[in-house]
Amino acid sequence: MIEVEVRGRLTREEFERLKGSLQQSGKHIESHEREMLMLRDYPGYAKDPTRRDVDIRLRNTSGRCEIMMKRKVGNHRNVAREEVALGLLDHDLANARAILRGLGFTKANRMIRKKDIYMYHDVEWSLVQAPKEYYYFEAEQTCEHENQVERVREYLCNEARDLGLTTFTPDAMRDFIQQLDRDVNVIVDL
Repeated sequence: MIEVEVRGRLTREEFERLKGSLQQSGKHIESHEREMLMLRDYPGYAKDPTRRDVDIRLRNTSGRCEIMMKRKVGNHRNVAREEVALGLLDHDLANARAILRGLGFTKANRMIRKKDIYMYHDVEWSLVQAPKEYYYFEAEQTCEHENQVERVREYLCNEARDLGLTTFTPDAMRDFIQQLDRDVNVIVDL
């Protein structure tokens, strides 16, 4: 399965307005808190997220832990990625971090997020809060084949526009991710 995703920045007021609209018109799927440790310095890693072929992460989503990999599909600059996740039995990331240290990994980019997830018009909408008052949305659908990615991306952008939202261009997305890296994400030792 290929995950197609677009994102956009929100103010706190836009976040609350969108949340109210999705609560009224959409279906609430779940709310969770997530700690992610995105590994660094492995084959396929690039500091520029639009050039990174592979993301490898440890995730703890409200006590559900996993190691996951997102691999870029085609030349879509991080709009389309295949995702593979392996669930872990532990309810924190301590043992997984120890194993990764044993495999030679030393550093990770630590990210903390709160998410409210809704379904609306067959789109999964994630309303995301990062530390220091950063708010953004993610709109996501999946498709089977790479030749469907652009059609799905256009649909997601149109749905966002219908809700009065603006989606990031690939360059604006890269700049926003790098801003989060500077302002709220933290490089940690594994």
